[in-house]
Amino acid sequence: MKYNLSKLMKKAWSLFRQAARKAAITFSEALKKAWQWIKVQEANAVRIEAAAEAAGIEEEFHSWAGWQALGRMVIHTEEAAFQCTVDDPTTKKGTRVKSFFLYSQTQPAPIAQ
Repeated sequence: MKYNLSKLMKKAWSLFRQAARKAAITFSEALKKAWQWIKVQEANAVRIEAAAEAAGIEEEFHSWAGWQALGRMVIHTEEAAFQCTVDDPTTKKGTRVKSFFLYSQTQPAPIAQ
């Protein structure tokens, strides 16, 4: 299996910079966590698709950050269409609950001037 090494290094540097603000970890530890994170992404994608199918979702969906990256924002009063527990080696528990929103629950993000 081939991994996107650019994405891996960006994640490692991001983890290292975040940890530098809170508690000291070495770049080696950040790189190890980044490897763990990138390896669980495929399994997480399968888990998320299964949760969406179980919830009967047929519309396009993304997390809050996913919609933000696409230039849309979740309408403030909307609740998540579904949630899914995913592996996240960057947390103490090793898992995280992610919320997902439908396209109909978003609106175009205002253009910054």
